[in-house]
Amino acid sequence: MSEAEKQAMRERGERLRQAAQTVGITHAAKAAGLAYTTLRDYMNGQEMKFSAAITLARVCGVSLEWLAYGTGEPQTSATSSLREAGNDDALVKAPARGGYQTVIPWHEAAGISEDGLRISKHWLDSTLPRDPAPLRLLTAAGDAMSPTLKDGDLLIVDTAATTVSGGALYALRLAGETVIRRLDLRFDGGLRILADNDRYPPQDIAPEAAATLGILGEIVWSGGVQHD
Repeated sequence: MSEAEKQAMRERGERLRQAAQTVGITHAAKAAGLAYTTLRDYMNGQEMKFSAAITLARVCGVSLEWLAYGTGEPQTSATSSLREAGNDDALVKAPARGGYQTVIPWHEAAGISEDGLRISKHWLDSTLPRDPAPLRLLTAAGDAMSPTLKDGDLLIVDTAATTVSGGALYALRLAGETVIRRLDLRFDGGLRILADNDRYPPQDIAPEAAATLGILGEIVWSGGVQHD
């Protein structure tokens, strides 16, 4: 690797650090589905996957062009509008007129009867630019996905995203329980089910079993108590 390439990676890492600090570094790692140590390595100038750059740009509310290449404006137009309104506008607790809010309901598997989480559409558009209709809430349980997820963290799952994209986090129904795991595609068409906690060994699923695996959806956001 040339010195110029190393310098470009260091500069990219510094831009990522600036962007992640605006939303909280731990939150940025969680929302992007990355281990905190991976995000730290990226910020320190180690090579970053382009797919990770896309996700981190979305999570931090900056343009991909600026984060990856240092060109263009740092903030997206949606993020600029949100920050001008103030951080308290990101999550709005009281009902509002004019269609400025949306409610993400709990997934029925959670067994919770509350209506759900009422959030600002500005926040949703800048953080999760996708159709809100299939979004559902879950709560992380246990330590299998530690340090990425902590017990009790709030999760948003996109129930329309059930096609496996290697390395992403998914909510699954296994043995009657709802669990969160990473899924990786195998060359034979099967799947590998992974926990981020090394205490939990990976599980390999044959192609025929993978076809009937109960995938509830992809985890597209997580939040909880800051742990860094």
